[in-house]
Amino acid sequence: MSARVPKDLKDLIVSFVQTYSNVADLELDLHLNPKPSFMPLKDYANKKEAAHYFLLAASLSDYQLTGNPRNIQLLLNYLKEALGDKLYTITNPLEFKCEISKFEQKIENLDHLGKEKTEIPAVLCSVNQFVAKKASGDLIDYTTKLSQKGRKPIDFVETLSYNVKRMNKQHKSKSWLYLRWMVRGSPDLGLFPFDQKDLMVSLNTPKFRVYVALGLGEDENLPFKLNSKNKPDSWWENTAQFDADADKLTKFARSLFPDDPAKIDFPFFILGTWLEFSDLTPFSLERSLRFFIQKNQELLGPLMRYLTVVYHYNRIGERIEPGAFTTMERDVYDFLKDKQVIFYYEFMEFYLSQTNSDASLTYKPDFLLPQLTNKGRKVLLEPHGVKNNLDEFLNKLKTFRQHYGEHFSLILIVPDEFIESIDKLDPQRSSYDLIWKRSNYKIQLENFQST
Repeated sequence: MSARVPKDLKDLIVSFVQTYSNVADLELDLHLNPKPSFMPLKDYANKKEAAHYFLLAASLSDYQLTGNPRNIQLLLNYLKEALGDKLYTITNPLEFKCEISKFEQKIENLDHLGKEKTEIPAVLCSVNQFVAKKASGDLIDYTTKLSQKGRKPIDFVETLSYNVKRMNKQHKSKSWLYLRWMVRGSPDLGLFPFDQKDLMVSLNTPKFRVYVALGLGEDENLPFKLNSKNKPDSWWENTAQFDADADKLTKFARSLFPDDPAKIDFPFFILGTWLEFSDLTPFSLERSLRFFIQKNQELLGPLMRYLTVVYHYNRIGERIEPGAFTTMERDVYDFLKDKQVIFYYEFMEFYLSQTNSDASLTYKPDFLLPQLTNKGRKVLLEPHGVKNNLDEFLNKLKTFRQHYGEHFSLILIVPDEFIESIDKLDPQRSSYDLIWKRSNYKIQLENFQST
């Protein structure tokens, strides 16, 4: 199957993967907030807890359950603070149910859980039952004994599929995600003694986009179906179909990295997320790869990272709960939700320059509207109502557009009285693509959607 991919494209993929395989996954990034209390791992007790905690995290890696991937870490962190070590021992779903309801109220300004959130308590309980009964409370010792008996990662995956809810059929991808975290070395955790060459790529929708753009699928209509605005809940009608696609993608990965096929796993997640609502063609894939590689060379590191939360502070330095907190942000947030416009809020941090100090310049967009485009570019909404830093803010947006303007269209939403000042500070309009007044941005957005 891999022979169908041109050598030049393979070389680009290898270059891209070599860089982004060194980036920590969202759940493992120690620079993000909140951070699990046992990280970094200092002793066996920490490692044992990590193995259990990340199995809980993997079981929730399902947008139907938790929505945005960042909600997994936020939810588990909340449950750990609320329940302590009972997080790992509860087997009655009712004990989780109340706390999960409280959590969803807590994050209502930031995000919301998935449509099947009512299943979360049962999924967490099934993990705890598996660890207690099957692994005798120690997953590291359990997998070590499996390895000593000659068992492979696939055997562990099959065991999980029989014992943990929503980790069977196409949800087996969660097990392979978990094993990548547990088996591979840094930036993964390397806690299980399985051989990493026996791992599979944990196929999910973002990675399936890359698979389709590579031309590895048999259905010529997949590029159009996959980026439809009316996406089905699953691309796989049965387990055999999912297994076949996962096997093809892993074979392609092994053709590039025979001793470490899962090396492509997180890089392909990043790339596939970037490709959402883009043309899934080899040309589009190559363009994106060249962009990532070029920016990596310019910025001396990865060009972006996905975020869990962004904390804000009020004028006297008090930390505010994450989420839309200014009047303007909240107004836009509520309007988008009311109109059922798909958006991601404070989802990503783009690097504008990188140094070895803490002075790296970054930009965190407020809203990405992934289903809208302006001249082929994804749309960002940036409401801004603070006047005393307007010059600095516009310069940051200008730098962002210099780096990323070919892929993103930036729409600035400001109070009506800011327009004159912005025209004086930026007469060339180099810091934004469009500017909307607060008094009429709702009409502007509805007209924009219609076109």
